Amino acid sequence: MKKLSLIFLGFMFICFWGCATPSQKFIDITYRADHEKIQTGKIGIATFKDNREKTDKGYIGYRILLDKSQETYFVKNLNLGDALTRALKIYFEENGFSATYIDPWDLTTGGVINASKGFEQIVAGTINKFECRAKKKGPATDMILDIDLTLYFGIADKKTLKTIPVSLTLERTELSFNEKKLEQFINQALKEVIQKALTF
Repeated sequence: MKKLSLIFLGFMFICFWGCATPSQKFIDITYRADHEKIQTGKIGIATFKDNREKTDKGYIGYRILLDKSQETYFVKNLNLGDALTRALKIYFEENGFSATYIDPWDLTTGGVINASKGFEQIVAGTINKFECRAKKKGPATDMILDIDLTLYFGIADKKTLKTIPVSLTLERTELSFNEKKLEQFINQALKEVIQKALTF
């Protein structure tokens, strides 16, 4: 009986330790906003290139807990470039454009001419920085979100390439932190970044 009790206590300890150990968390990054569909035209969108050094392509941030352990956050599809490309596609479609994924293209005026192929406009982007740093302090969590992107907007008939750098740093304190609130925080910031960079 004593042996069984010890086994049971050991099992409970393992279960408790597994629950208490911070794990990887996954959130959905997308564009959420409604627009009047007053624009027309065909836009080709190449996948964002992730220029973050020594960073997993799905990584988006972390949270330090009270015991100094860390939760790590990733985008659900484990590819931030793909998630941002889909968000941009939704943005264009919400504005009335017909948006299609295209292959990566040379970010020059010559690249615009070669890659247009029936598209009135083509778009590409690079991820320079994208990270949310959070720290739990008592019941609350302080968050700092840094987004730094560069968009490349090619106009076929004008044979021009516009480079649009856009960055945003936001700070927020959340009293009851969870993945859903982090997701809302990031998606709201992403909406602001896209709308700031591309206005019609």
